[in-house]
Amino acid sequence: MVRTYNKKTKRGEWSKISMKTAIDKVLSKDMGYRKDASEYGVPQTTLERYVNKMKEGGEVTIGVPLGPKQPIFTTKEEDEMMAYLKHMGERLFGLTTLDLRRLAYQLAVRNSKAHNFNTDKQMAGVDWLKGFLRRHPDLSIQKPEATSAARAM
Repeated sequence: MVRTYNKKTKRGEWSKISMKTAIDKVLSKDMGYRKDASEYGVPQTTLERYVNKMKEGGEVTIGVPLGPKQPIFTTKEEDEMMAYLKHMGERLFGLTTLDLRRLAYQLAVRNSKAHNFNTDKQMAGVDWLKGFLRRHPDLSIQKPEATSAARAM
């Protein structure tokens, strides 16, 4: 389902820069909420919520991700995984997709990451694999072929 999902609403598609500019305009009393929201293309209620948080003195992080799905690994961790896959390929020990899925599960368990991987099979799902390959298009996961020792030398 995740691989083929298409977003059906425009919710959360405003830019962080326009929201920050709109907040600054409202706080400096240059514009009101309604005019400011329509001019910068941000939702009025969201603008009001951010302005109220700023007035209370709280720390505001603009652009909180929508939905319950959070990435399991950081970009640094995924880059390390990609470097490991390339290194193993250079050593003529290519990994299959099942190996990669098992590796992802083991990394998530060892690093105490919150994950929704299959604990019975002890491997990541196909959706995670497809997303990982989409985020790293320079990877080419293929079935590894047997290599003779003479060629490896």
